[in-house]
Amino acid sequence: MGETITIGNPTDTLTYVRALGLIVGGYSAYQRDKRRETDVAVKEEILRCADRVRTHVENVHGDAYRDGNVKLAKACQSTIEEIDALRNDVNLGETGGEHPFFSKQTSASKKVLNQLIKHDHETITLLVKAVNRSNDLEKTAAEEGNVMKAVRETRQLVSSVRGHFSERRAVLRKIQ
Repeated sequence: MGETITIGNPTDTLTYVRALGLIVGGYSAYQRDKRRETDVAVKEEILRCADRVRTHVENVHGDAYRDGNVKLAKACQSTIEEIDALRNDVNLGETGGEHPFFSKQTSASKKVLNQLIKHDHETITLLVKAVNRSNDLEKTAAEEGNVMKAVRETRQLVSSVRGHFSERRAVLRKIQ
């Protein structure tokens, strides 16, 4: 968690911005007059992805419960709780006037802005993996495959997203 995020080549940042622009509607790379809007767009995308993961896992949970598979139902419930914790983290995360970066007076270095852009990209990319894994989980459950492994992998991915998202505060602290 104490890992330093660095971007060596400025063109790398452009790649992240373009990728985020395709995923996150309204992403403007924290331009001075669009900082709050960009932050809200990133958080809304994280919440949308989390909801998609939750829906897939809930479907498997419901089937497991109906089939009397208590072990699988409990694993799904644990994953759902992790998703809810991520949603809570995102909803309570710094935004708007809670951080000086989001006021129009505060400037930020390009280096730190690039770190924030890269961090957003990594968070959403990791969450997209969780969405894909949860989708696979639902397919696997229908096929009676190795469902427990898929549930655990989905939970681990969501847990990783939570940890990664929590590092965002450290990046924001660098902007003063």
